[in-house]
Amino acid sequence: MATQSMPFPCSIASTTNKDHYPVDDINKPWPCSLVISYGLRNQHTKQVATGNAIPRRSFHGVDMQDAYCRVEVLMVESGYADDFIDILTSEGIEKLGQAINNFIQWSRWYVRLTDPPAPPSPSIVPQPSQEAKTFQQPPSPMHAPTSPYIYEPPPLLANLNAHQLE
Repeated sequence: MATQSMPFPCSIASTTNKDHYPVDDINKPWPCSLVISYGLRNQHTKQVATGNAIPRRSFHGVDMQDAYCRVEVLMVESGYADDFIDILTSEGIEKLGQAINNFIQWSRWYVRLTDPPAPPSPSIVPQPSQEAKTFQQPPSPMHAPTSPYIYEPPPLLANLNAHQLE
């Protein structure tokens, strides 16, 4: 006797990468560092190259894997030129040193965006509102009126004789 089973979605096929990285928020090429992990549990990272993160989610017209982003490699740190990259390019680039001035796919986890430049100062200075003009700042302690009370410090213990302490 054949049993009829209910179709269940495959957990592997139905999962998508829900992780969010800073590189996901760029809308123009952005300077970045490419890093690798090292250490006993891969808890440390080290910069191996610098370049520009590119906001597209395709590489040569093909959608990229969720875990990767597109980067343009501009400089490779000394000692890392012969390191293999994760995904070979159609141009035959397989090592980091070959990728200089080219686009490759790099793990989004290992792309560190450089800080954005400071925004330019506004050219128009806002005028204070009428409400702000009527507000008066209370006087600072330096300019406060003097108190009628005179402060006298307590007598020092050193001035007391030994027999006064008993």
